[in-house]
Amino acid sequence: MDCFVGASTGALKGVMFRDGTFENVNAVNSLKPKSDEITSMCWATQDQTELLTAQMDRNLKLYDSLNGTYTPLFQLGGGSGAVRGIHATNSSSIISAVESGELRVWKYSGEMISELNAGNNLLVMVGNSATEGQYATGGNENPLKVWDIHVGQKTFTAKNVRPDNLQLRVPVWDTDIRFIPDSQNIVTTTGRYQIRIYDPRAQRRPVKEMEWPEEPLTAISLCHSPMHIVAGNTRGEMGLFDLRNKMHLVCKLKGIAGSVRGIDAHPSTPYVASCSIDRFVRLHDISTKKVVKKVYCKARLNKILLRSDLSMLNKQTIKKEELENYEENWRKIEAGGDVDTTDIDDASTSEDDEALWNDMRETVESKTKGKHKNALFCEEEGILSKRGKLEDRNKRKYEEGDHDEEQGRCSTKKSKIVEGGKRKYVEEDESATKKKVKKRKFMRMKRCADGSDGSELLLKRFHSVTELNV
Repeated sequence: MDCFVGASTGALKGVMFRDGTFENVNAVNSLKPKSDEITSMCWATQDQTELLTAQMDRNLKLYDSLNGTYTPLFQLGGGSGAVRGIHATNSSSIISAVESGELRVWKYSGEMISELNAGNNLLVMVGNSATEGQYATGGNENPLKVWDIHVGQKTFTAKNVRPDNLQLRVPVWDTDIRFIPDSQNIVTTTGRYQIRIYDPRAQRRPVKEMEWPEEPLTAISLCHSPMHIVAGNTRGEMGLFDLRNKMHLVCKLKGIAGSVRGIDAHPSTPYVASCSIDRFVRLHDISTKKVVKKVYCKARLNKILLRSDLSMLNKQTIKKEELENYEENWRKIEAGGDVDTTDIDDASTSEDDEALWNDMRETVESKTKGKHKNALFCEEEGILSKRGKLEDRNKRKYEEGDHDEEQGRCSTKKSKIVEGGKRKYVEEDESATKKKVKKRKFMRMKRCADGSDGSELLLKRFHSVTELNV
């Protein structure tokens, strides 16, 4: 499995991104959502083969991915409210924090080792992977605190920011916390849409702060880039932030339809897995800002854990190695040399494989010869077709020239006529033109016949016209 998600129904699901499928780890039919809802998850071992889940009724369970077993351990007692955080240490102990503020250290047998009080309305508890025994807590009107479990005392308590421009107090509402690697800084998100960076060495108030759209921030995760985080809010927006110098939004990772409940980024590649109440698990690629895979899990999801050993990464690595070996061997075949088959397979040194490589070499040579022949044939055909086109073009020019000479010998005259609003030139004979002129003169004389007795004038005109043989 590539990642594990905990649902509000109590189902623990394993997701395989390469196939785009999921599998229920526990039996779904016997679950009771009000008591079996998964509220917190963490890895139990460094190789990420085992994980711990805490349910709404405070039952702690261990899942072994190698054996496929999901066994209950014990019930987390003390205080009230849901479990807000669990963490497994290298010394075979478990740290738990509940909503009422009880921070306890347990053995795997269920025996309590020590207890601390982190304050009421606790919402989050996380551990520092770089420093053993260092934990941070925060919540609603419960400021950021850093604890040393080994010593059993508090090492840092944050101070609220100054009042706003209207001199109103800013509420304290930490929703998620992360320790920044290779430094002592801590980054937090709040329900007042703020991202803050604390430096316990410098001051109690945050050293940097920025605001992102006016929606509560619900989840945060570190990523492969140093001093970069991925955060999501209740609107379904998820973004990549640069914490260096002046904090700013680098890009948005789109495609989420519901409130983001959990984010977990890969430590060495630009992949980020997220879950939300729209029941989808999405895998984003930060470099391309696109959704690589999306798996529908049929339940509202609360928490997510992404494995470092992704099946997609293994497949891409194998494909790359095979492609490099194939290209290298193919170049050797084209060059006519021997192929190094020591790294391909143990059986590749057999006579059958040698015969296969020889056949491939002969096939390549025959193909290259055929290509040369086709190229020569096409070249000859191209020259012949070009000659034929030139001869046809010269022949057409010669015929057009003879036709123009024949038309030039005829005695023609151009006259202008108006037809359809456009002027056209029409070739007419001289005799027909003379007849038209005489006819126009006759018509003009006929119109000029005027007076009380115009018959004589008309007769004279008609006689003159008949003399012209009109």
